[in-house]
Amino acid sequence: MDTTTRIPVPGTYNFRDVGGLSARGGEVRPGVLFRSDGLHRLGPAGRAMLGTLGVRSVIDLRDRYEAERMPDDLDGLDVEVRSLPVFEGSGASQNGEDVSLEQLYERMLTRHAPVLANAVRAVAAQPAGSTVVHCTAGKDRTGVVVALSLLSVGVDRATVVEDYARTEAHLAGEWLEEMVQLVGRFGVPDSPGLRMLMGGSPPEALDHALDLVEREHGSANEYLVASGVAPAELRSLETRLLVK
Repeated sequence: MDTTTRIPVPGTYNFRDVGGLSARGGEVRPGVLFRSDGLHRLGPAGRAMLGTLGVRSVIDLRDRYEAERMPDDLDGLDVEVRSLPVFEGSGASQNGEDVSLEQLYERMLTRHAPVLANAVRAVAAQPAGSTVVHCTAGKDRTGVVVALSLLSVGVDRATVVEDYARTEAHLAGEWLEEMVQLVGRFGVPDSPGLRMLMGGSPPEALDHALDLVEREHGSANEYLVASGVAPAELRSLETRLLVK
């Protein structure tokens, strides 16, 4: 499966299947793990497409403010929603905090490891159907959770980083302009730094995060175990995600 192509779920900009990526001894199973930006604008057509895709679980990594302002539009769908807020604020951008993506990801990995681990555990535990992991953009919080999941089942680092980097093109244009206008109403000025924080997915940002994981723990598997994921759960994740 070519993950460079966005799945055109109405109301989304960055909905993708990570299935088809090569992993040790096989490949990631298509139709099991999706990554996305916000699901608040699905409408009837978007909800119908999620049903067609077999979505049974949604993992929402947004904070309470984001979820209340832009609630997932899932009415009528037979899905279990897990709210696992990684940190307060979307990309630290809504309050104009001066932070880089590298700093943001490092903070996620060090301050919010148990939540990241719980998200990976939730993917592993889903008994049937598919899972959507999402936040507001589908690149930072979602990107880190998906990266840890893929690395732990043997997708090589270069492939994981390449998949992450594709997000920027999907968010450019309408999505990014709307978000810049939204935070502008809260007094956050438009700037190249803001646009990078909100819509950018440069490979070096995720590479920096994965350097930290490998330096401190040796591998994504060891990071997840140290953060609360049991080895048996990692085996379940591999069974769930891989076709061998």
